[in-house]
Amino acid sequence: MNIHCARRYVSPRARPLTPEERYTRAIAYALKEPRQYPEIVAVAAQEMADMLRDEPRAVLVPIPTSGGDTGPNRILANAIAERTTGSARVVCALERTRPVESSCARRRRGLAGLAEADHAFRRVGPMLALVPVYFVDNVTTTGATLRAARAAFGFGDALVFADATPNRPERAEGSRRP
Repeated sequence: MNIHCARRYVSPRARPLTPEERYTRAIAYALKEPRQYPEIVAVAAQEMADMLRDEPRAVLVPIPTSGGDTGPNRILANAIAERTTGSARVVCALERTRPVESSCARRRRGLAGLAEADHAFRRVGPMLALVPVYFVDNVTTTGATLRAARAAFGFGDALVFADATPNRPERAEGSRRP
């Protein structure tokens, strides 16, 4: 799976963040509440849409929150689609079979984040693999959520605003292979 990211940053637990990393982290967290921060959604969506300029007919599939709500990532995906030059469209074709505790909440309690198998995703509705499919999320930290989404579909890549994957090799902005 390819993971395309607009920006990357490190965890503040690893070292002090640079001002740019703090700004990126703030945007990534604001994307969890997109109705409160429409101007931030616009910034992130433009950066993410820029990565799709060679994929104008892409299908954007919002990742559900740990509670199963696709709303925040659906808002982000719609904003991305509005900024593409082609006919990118948003399809809510992924759901959780049950709510799960968020990886962020688990880490705050000193536990490991969710593993791929813990995400309880399933594909809903028909989806043909004739156009590029991108799973849209605000941030990735381990890639487990995105791998679980791909496993539910059997295909697809990821489009995230921020990549906070620890110990990642240096790479050009815009794309990462796990």
